[in-house]
Amino acid sequence: MLRVIILLLLLFSINSFAAIGKITEEKGLGEVERQKSKIDAVLNVGIESMDNVSTGNGIVGITFEDSTKVRVTEHSKLTIDDFVYDPKSKGTGKLALKVAIGTVRYASGNIAHENNKNVAINTPTATVAVRGTAFTMTVDEIGQSLIILLPNLDGSVGSIEVMTAAGIVVLNKPFQATFTTNSETKPSKPSILNLSESMIDNMLIVKPPKEILKQIIEDSKVKDVLAFTELDKNALDIKVWVDPMAKSNELDINALDVDYLTNALDLFVMTSFIAGYNPSTQVYIFDKTTYWQVTRNTTQNATILINKDRGYNINLVQDGVSVNLKNQDNVSNSINIRQSK
Repeated sequence: MLRVIILLLLLFSINSFAAIGKITEEKGLGEVERQKSKIDAVLNVGIESMDNVSTGNGIVGITFEDSTKVRVTEHSKLTIDDFVYDPKSKGTGKLALKVAIGTVRYASGNIAHENNKNVAINTPTATVAVRGTAFTMTVDEIGQSLIILLPNLDGSVGSIEVMTAAGIVVLNKPFQATFTTNSETKPSKPSILNLSESMIDNMLIVKPPKEILKQIIEDSKVKDVLAFTELDKNALDIKVWVDPMAKSNELDINALDVDYLTNALDLFVMTSFIAGYNPSTQVYIFDKTTYWQVTRNTTQNATILINKDRGYNINLVQDGVSVNLKNQDNVSNSINIRQSK
């Protein structure tokens, strides 16, 4: 009898003590990480501030005390950074969430409706200002984020602002989306995606919507035109190999580095992976603190962002020239890019 009472008390503490919400949907594998303990994500388990909710091959739905609803899909991770809510004190609540990876759906509750400035929804590369509506966030392993505005359950459509340090875009139409590559670059111009809500999952990481890819290319072209400074260059100022210990950035790219006379019939180059410019491969590698940016601009342009913590084998074919790079000795991921005229 005593053992039963203890178990009931433990169950009560997990589900009720300091709870700010609870799990209202569960399917497959999921868990709640709280300090140093891990709790199976099953129905009615309480959620607390600073909890990390992660899923394997499963889905976890959370309903907070203010009726905010969050749905964490397969292979995703969500952190509850802050939650304060008192139904008797309107406009004083706070909610802060962070999507680390995967796909998460958010639907506003009372906190956002009463004072949307008190809601902060973040990804590694963007902040979303909520205006009382529903949207999804799909985040890849290096933090790039696809954010899609959704219609509410009653068919109405609100709006959100997607912000980085470089700018803001507003989404105010159903299935309108933007993409952020890093916190220092403005989000892509909004594009309306031709998909249904059931199609929004982690496959969008593997195969981004064609509308978004098209907009990213167009944004890149505009940026290139606005940044045109060829008249300021001196043909005698040939750049040399950059000190690999120094931080490099996109301003180090010099079009005069490109050797357009390279034999493009059968050249295959294996190169070491260090920051700077390699004149033999015509590849720039930029140190971005948490990830590498690999860029090769000849008659065609290619840019790849890779996580420093993971090993990659990169095969890049441009203008008939093949370049192979590895950022680590042991690699578990492969990236193959082939561009043809």
